[in-house]
Amino acid sequence: MYERFGGKNIHVVGISGAEGSSVVDFLLASGVKSLTAHDFLSGEAFAESFRYHHAWMSPAQQEEALARLLGYPISYRLGEEYLRDIYEADLIFLPQGWFRYPQNAPLHEARRLGIPTSSMIRLFFEVCPCPIIGVTGTNGKYTTAFLVYQMLLHSGFRAFFSGNDRTHEPILYRVHELTPDAWLVLEVSNRQLLDLPYSPHIAVLTNIAPHHLDDHGSMEAYAAVKETIFRSQGQGDFAILNADNPYTQEMIPRCTAQVFPFSRLQRLPRGAYLDGEELVLANGEKCRILSLEELQVRWTHFIENALAASMAAYLAGASLESIRAVLRSFSGLPYRMHRFAEVDGVQFYEDSLATNPTAAAASISSLQGPLLVIAGGVRPRATAEDFEPMVKAMGEGHVKTVLLIGKTAPLLEEAISALPPGTRPKVVLCGTLERAVEVAWEEARPGDTVLLSPGCESFDQFRDYRQRGDRFRSLVLEVCR
Repeated sequence: MYERFGGKNIHVVGISGAEGSSVVDFLLASGVKSLTAHDFLSGEAFAESFRYHHAWMSPAQQEEALARLLGYPISYRLGEEYLRDIYEADLIFLPQGWFRYPQNAPLHEARRLGIPTSSMIRLFFEVCPCPIIGVTGTNGKYTTAFLVYQMLLHSGFRAFFSGNDRTHEPILYRVHELTPDAWLVLEVSNRQLLDLPYSPHIAVLTNIAPHHLDDHGSMEAYAAVKETIFRSQGQGDFAILNADNPYTQEMIPRCTAQVFPFSRLQRLPRGAYLDGEELVLANGEKCRILSLEELQVRWTHFIENALAASMAAYLAGASLESIRAVLRSFSGLPYRMHRFAEVDGVQFYEDSLATNPTAAAASISSLQGPLLVIAGGVRPRATAEDFEPMVKAMGEGHVKTVLLIGKTAPLLEEAISALPPGTRPKVVLCGTLERAVEVAWEEARPGDTVLLSPGCESFDQFRDYRQRGDRFRSLVLEVCR
C-alpha cells in the first residue's frame, strides 16, 4: 500500500465516471481498506453513465467492470445517499469538473473545513516512475500530445499515452508497465490543472483563447489555470509555449524551467519555428525538420501543433528522422478537421471538437474554395462579440453559406450581419443538425466543401462533441447519396 493512504478513511466521488472508477480500482489494488464510493446516480442511470464514460472498453468488458465496481466490499453512497458521511473523510478524491454541479455544495464545505482533496491526475504524478510530458491549451492539445507520443514510439522509446476523454484508458490501469526509462505523455485539461501541485518534466502550452469562462469567471483566471502546468517546474525541466499568443507570451518571463518557444510568425534564437516554407528547430544552431510541401495537412493550426510537438519530442530524445516520419504520415484525427467523405465532387469535413470560436475560425480559414459552414450549439454567457474570430474568417470571401444550429444561432446570425454586404455569406437558420445537412446538400455544388465547425459546445442537442461529430458523419452518408 502507498504509505500516504495507510489507515485513512478515503472517499471517492463520481464513481460512474472514468476517473472515479479508476481511482477506486487503483486504491483497492493498492491495499486501501477503508473506502467509501459516491455517485449521484443509481440503478440503470448509474449503469448507463458507466458505459458512456468507459468507451475504451468493449461492451463485454464494460459489464464485467461494472459488476466488479459495484461488488467491492466497500461502502457505497449512491443516488439519494450521495455525499452522506462526506465530512468524516480523511481524504476525498474528486473528478474534474466537480464544482460545476449544484449538488456538490457539501464538497465545497468539506474543502472549507480543511478536508484534503486529491484527483486522478494527482495520482498519475505521484505513482508514475518515469518522466511525464504534459500538453495543455485551449486548442490543439490532443493532436500535439498524440504527435509527441507517436514520435517517441517511432524513435524506439517505451512510451505511454493518456488522453483527456472517455475513449482513453486511464494510465492508473497500466502503472505496473511503467518503468523509469519510459515516457508518459498526457493531454491535460484546464479542469485537471485546478489545484494541481505538480508539473510535467516537459510542459507544453499550445495556445490560450476565450473558453470555459463559465468555469473560471474571466480570461485572466482561465489563463492562470493554464499556467499552472509550469508552476512546479525547476531549472532541469522544459517549458514549451506559443510565442505568437499574447497570453502565453506573458508567461515566458515567469517560467522557472528552460523555455523553448514555438512560432509560426517569427524566427527564434531557441525553439521551433516556421522559416519561410520550412519547419526548423533551433538551439544554438538551426536544424531543418521538413518543408510544408512534405505535409499532408498544412492548416495553420496544425503547423503550430507540429512545431510544438517536434520541440517536445526532440527535447525528450526523439530522432529527427522519426519526427519527420510522423509529421509526413499524419492525415488528421476524428473530430479534428477530419475529411471523411467526397460525394459527387463535394468534400465533407467534420470538426466537431471546434467547441470555441477561435478553433472554428482556424478551421474555416484553413480551407480553400467555396465553403458551406455548419455552426452553432451552446456557449454559456455568450454574446455576439464572442464570435468575432469566426465571423472574421467567414468574411474572407470563400464562405458562401453558413447554416446555423442550436441555441447560439440567433447570436451568430447577429454577429455575421455586421459583415459588409460584399463579404457577408448567406445565412440559413436550420435549428437542428439534421436540417443543416439537408440544406447543405441542396446548396452544395461540385467543387464545394461542407464543414461542420460549430464554434460552440454541443450540450443543447448532444451528449458531447463526439456524438455530434458521429451524427454528422452518419447524416452525410444517409442524406448525400
